[in-house]
Amino acid sequence: MAEPEIEKKFIEDSLGQVGGLFGESICHSVWVDANKSPTSAGSGFNKRLIVVGKYKLLSLKKGTFGKSVELEFHLYNIQEICQTEGEDVITIKYQGENGEALGITIKGAVEKLSMLIKELRTSYRRITVGFGENYLMKLNVPDSKILDLPEPFIPSAALGYIDCYIAHSYFYKTVGTLDFVRYIESLATSDGNTTELDFTQCAGIDPNSELSFNLFTAIASLRHNTYFKSIVLSTLPHANIINALGMCLETNKTISKLAISNLRIEQSFQALANGLNKNPDNAIQALDFSKNTITYPVMVTLCDCFSKFSHGLVSLNLSKCDLQPRNITILFESFERNFGMSLQLKYLNLSHSKFGDVGSQSIASWMSKIKGHHSLECLVLSNCQLNFSIMGPPLRVVDVARLDLSNNRIDRAASKLFGSEVFDTVGSLTDLNLSGCGMNAESLEDIFVSFNRNRKIANFQINLSRNNLGSREATILSKSISGCRYLEALDISFNKLNCRSLMELLGAIKNIDQFNLHELNFSNNYFVQGPEGDQFCAQLAQLINNFPTVRTVNLSGGKYPLGKSLTPLLDALIKNKSLKELDISENGLTDSMASIVGEMLRNNTSLMYLNLDNNNFGLSGWSAIAQPLLFDINRTLNFLVFTKTLASAYTSTIIQNFTLHQAFGSLSTSKRQQVISLFQKMQDKLAENRFETSVVQDSINLYVSEYATTPIYQVSIPDHVTPLAPVPEHLSQLPPPPSPQSAIDNSSLNVSKGFNSSKLNLSNLNIESNGASTTEKKAGHQRSDSRDSVVSSLSSHVVSGQHHSHHNGMNGGDQFSGAAPPRALSTHNSDAVWHPDEQSEMDIYEESNGGSFVNYSSEDDFSGSEASFQTSEAESLGDRKTKIKSNMTKQRSTSSNSEIKKKQQMTSDGSTSSQSPLNQTPPQQRKQPQEQQQQEHQHEQQQEEEVSDNLL
Repeated sequence: MAEPEIEKKFIEDSLGQVGGLFGESICHSVWVDANKSPTSAGSGFNKRLIVVGKYKLLSLKKGTFGKSVELEFHLYNIQEICQTEGEDVITIKYQGENGEALGITIKGAVEKLSMLIKELRTSYRRITVGFGENYLMKLNVPDSKILDLPEPFIPSAALGYIDCYIAHSYFYKTVGTLDFVRYIESLATSDGNTTELDFTQCAGIDPNSELSFNLFTAIASLRHNTYFKSIVLSTLPHANIINALGMCLETNKTISKLAISNLRIEQSFQALANGLNKNPDNAIQALDFSKNTITYPVMVTLCDCFSKFSHGLVSLNLSKCDLQPRNITILFESFERNFGMSLQLKYLNLSHSKFGDVGSQSIASWMSKIKGHHSLECLVLSNCQLNFSIMGPPLRVVDVARLDLSNNRIDRAASKLFGSEVFDTVGSLTDLNLSGCGMNAESLEDIFVSFNRNRKIANFQINLSRNNLGSREATILSKSISGCRYLEALDISFNKLNCRSLMELLGAIKNIDQFNLHELNFSNNYFVQGPEGDQFCAQLAQLINNFPTVRTVNLSGGKYPLGKSLTPLLDALIKNKSLKELDISENGLTDSMASIVGEMLRNNTSLMYLNLDNNNFGLSGWSAIAQPLLFDINRTLNFLVFTKTLASAYTSTIIQNFTLHQAFGSLSTSKRQQVISLFQKMQDKLAENRFETSVVQDSINLYVSEYATTPIYQVSIPDHVTPLAPVPEHLSQLPPPPSPQSAIDNSSLNVSKGFNSSKLNLSNLNIESNGASTTEKKAGHQRSDSRDSVVSSLSSHVVSGQHHSHHNGMNGGDQFSGAAPPRALSTHNSDAVWHPDEQSEMDIYEESNGGSFVNYSSEDDFSGSEASFQTSEAESLGDRKTKIKSNMTKQRSTSSNSEIKKKQQMTSDGSTSSQSPLNQTPPQQRKQPQEQQQQEHQHEQQQEEEVSDNLL
């Protein structure tokens, strides 16, 4: 019998877009007998054309009334290919869009079936590179029907990511973009084979751009990818980022670094924590969640995940995440439950968290236990309301290289503690940040005396900026700083030091034992123009010329500029051969000083960085500065900063700090264009200088700026997964702290039991509770415990009450999940159809954060935070109680209405039984006194209160 024919154009139209990178293609087509059932007994067999595409499978029919598509499903939905009856029958089982078990049974010659299976496997292999065995379709057919696949198999770029991305685009019915694909190809084919996928650098990352792509699909395509090891999604204004990451982390075993700092759309991190917790084989070693809100339920799930890590965590950044004391507590408890993971930690940033007494005790407990066995190199605890009397001594035993305690108040008691128990014996400390700590002269003396006693510290940097240091503090500092061996950098910017105090300090710096000073930052102090300013700059110039180790000097003026007093320093730099970086921005320099700067640039051959921004140079002044660059006289200057000045040249709206004169406001349009052209030429020459410097100088001896770009501590993440650290015997024998996740699960179970055991018969209000007393005679702490259990039960609905939609196999196996990604996320509980679009974005917001520290008070601050938390708990209790009362009222009214209707029906019924004297109500019982009704109403309200308390 001749097989029917279907035109190729109809097949292509049924597949959709055909051809090109994102198009489908007809990989294989064959006429067979088929029915729409996973079994051969489901219905009769009919002639069908089975079409295998790159991403879809079609079943087409041709009948009396024309051609049509009978079945269409994505290859990801295929669960199993099996042989059901004879050799000429196979069944393709797949999953429908709503998760239902479907299938198609195919009957045909063995050769046809074997070729069909081969082409299906070929298309399927291309879009499932890296998928684990549990996520691939099952092939249960005889070996005789399994033909060899074409070799060699060459996956698409980034180990098959591009084909997987296009397949996910078809699955989610989103549109893939060529620019994103080309970006992936560039990363995979670069010289270093970059394994970091930085979405912030993608073309079209702006959701409002014409080149925008669907970020959800791009992230979901990483579920099984084995190429990319680092994902960067910071500062992106997209919704559903966390949901997509949660889906990805449930299965990915390669991603080791995840940076999602400062997301511009507020969204819960619960999906991400859940996904990470469900994947025991995750490879995460570095997490950056900074500048996002991490709630307590999310923290519980995240800490539960940390407790189960089977590898080391190298870097953790939770700064500006609004962590409360109990969040800090459960974090370090998870560190203690898994010492093997936490002993590998090198970088820990918990800045702008609320430690208080509870948090300080938690970190102190962890630090005291890891003495001598940790890997911690950098600890950042800026603006954390620390109690140094609790956590000060453990800092001595941890002895990290970089310690940031800025914006935490250090009073005399804390400074004595640091001086006697911390800084006098540490040996690894190289960078100490005490900026904004409100230190006075006595506090400085305590700390620097301890530094003088310590003979272990080398290559030491200290930041004392924003401490309101004055002349008295300068005197104390001058007496004690000379004993600081190997002091490399001193930052005393943004203080109240005048020129006399700075000169006193310079005199002491000259006498530092084993002088090795590299950087001096005196910016934004109380400078003055005139003889004192001239003398200060001359003394500083003498220090720079006499000590060639000084490479960086910052004299940015701010409100108190030096102006012409900088002349002695600039004259001294003409013959200087050692200084590399100089910042004299915001000093009110005019065109007369520009000629001195230009003369210095003509002769100086060592300066590589010069900041002249926000001065009062005009067109003539900038021309004098530019000449040494434009005529190739100076070939060593790599960076010349004039960012704000260039902006004023474009806009002419910036008013200078020192005078009301607008440098370019009076220029004509042609002159302003001349200034802008001059800046552009200087930028080109600076780029040439940077290139020549990189070529001429040896890469080993090439100077790397310590000031041009703010140094940020970066942890090198190893390519391999860091194993768990060996846990010392004394730590392994310690009883682990209780897990908050188990406490939440238990409280959730108790609450559910309480709901099931409470029987409410609202018709007669007979209440049987689970035995819990609800009288008002309870003690205050018991009521507090009740509130805590309610919060825990509420958290459990968020943490553990969400359902994960795995696609189990049709045979009911728990291990098999299938290749299809989840169509709906666990955080979406609504019944509405959900699609991964970017249209649900909220308003973009900027997070404002003041730089000042919060004065620590162990009682007031912490009790205030607890009081606010209890207030929120009370509000939630009130809301729940109101809902319960309203529901009970509705049910009571419903039951009473049903009783009234039943009585009316019985009254209207004409049967003899309804008119029997036994069924009639006595007249004295038909009407109740009004007082008795009020008493019953009050009694009902009281019982409702008891019921709602029992439920809560």
